Amino acid sequence: MIAKEIIIHGIQDVSLEEREIQPESLQPAECLIETSVSLISPGTELSRVFGLKQGATYPASPGYCSVGTIQAKGDSLSHVQVGDRVLFSGPHASRQIYDYTKSDGGILFPLDPALSNEEGAFLMMCWIAMNGILPAEVKLGDHVVIFGLGTLGLILSLLYQEMGVNVLAVDPVKERCALARTMGVESTLDCVPDQQIKEIMDHTNQQGADIVVDATGLSICILSSFEVAAKNGQVLLLGSPRTPFTADVTPYLNMIHRKMLTVRGSFNRRYPYQEQEGSRLSITRSLTYLSELLIKKKIDVRHFISHVISPEEVMTGYAGLMHHKDEYTGVIIQWKNQGGVQK
Repeated sequence: MIAKEIIIHGIQDVSLEEREIQPESLQPAECLIETSVSLISPGTELSRVFGLKQGATYPASPGYCSVGTIQAKGDSLSHVQVGDRVLFSGPHASRQIYDYTKSDGGILFPLDPALSNEEGAFLMMCWIAMNGILPAEVKLGDHVVIFGLGTLGLILSLLYQEMGVNVLAVDPVKERCALARTMGVESTLDCVPDQQIKEIMDHTNQQGADIVVDATGLSICILSSFEVAAKNGQVLLLGSPRTPFTADVTPYLNMIHRKMLTVRGSFNRRYPYQEQEGSRLSITRSLTYLSELLIKKKIDVRHFISHVISPEEVMTGYAGLMHHKDEYTGVIIQWKNQGGVQK
């Protein structure tokens, strides 16, 4: 059986290639999935395509936000059935043999019929954003500052507002703040980085924020997070720093010490896929909750997805997300046309 897969061979060297897969003898935890759509990750994938990730190795098979239909499965997969439409953390490919127990991210989640394919793929980004909330101790009346209004920051702002806390979303790009307001984010700040700390402190009556989340992955914003956090505050690092940055860290370590800050890494590997003894939180619990928000349009995917492209156009999607961030807000790769024919 022939499958098509996107491969990153090096910096700005991306191709769509054919490969042979052998689904005749699936292992117990494996399944054969035919892909309908996949969503480009604007952080992880762009960092490899444009050489931002230090120590990146090539070739690489990008992607982890895919929706498809299970064509066959191994004996040990009891939570899914042949014919199920699923969200899975497999790479961009027309079809693949997938083992969620070995996949980076490890997700194989049956989708609610009320969700579109695009909503299903976007559900993965919602889960990643939710990691900017789950590790925190959130109380009614808290002030939350979120650095960055890319996809994760926008979702995170809406999720925190849904919890009834006071959210201030910060991004120097005016258009991003304007988009956030149209989507229901009540308070945004679009001043230049040099003025952000003063404006945030003024907004919080010089008290600082109870919770600060960096959704940019920029080291300078992480340092700013320590400055605007309130005494006994919490700082969550949702973004992944990738580019070199030099600074005297002593003043910031002193802030952590003197303000008694709690700093948490909010990488999306903190929780098990299914609920386990000793862990009330799980990925499946979060995905079920987020599915309800998408169905109710509390998070409206139409505001996030700007382009639907073919697999052959993937480099156009990467370039748009990298260089035209206001125009390219989210890119879906469509592996099947409307008639259901595999691309």
